[in-house]
Amino acid sequence: MEQLNSIDTSKNYTGLYSIFIRRLKEINTRSDLIAFPDVFEKLCRNFSIKKEECWKILRFLKENGVIEIIFSHGVKIKKFSEVEIREIIS
Repeated sequence: MEQLNSIDTSKNYTGLYSIFIRRLKEINTRSDLIAFPDVFEKLCRNFSIKKEECWKILRFLKENGVIEIIFSHGVKIKKFSEVEIREIIS
């Protein structure tokens, strides 16, 4: 099954959450963990939102099993098949 990190992001997945996930994937890291300062810098700037609003979206994605929030460190994007991603973000 095709994994999230290898999915062609040029495909037109609908919804703001899919764009949010794509922006998270664009952050360059040495590991699977994306540090909170990088998350907030990228997402708040791209979407012109405040940190509190970004937290709400991150919590929503966590509740739906898309990401894992690592206390005081950052987030990890979980790996899904293309079909699972469409079901989650639609």
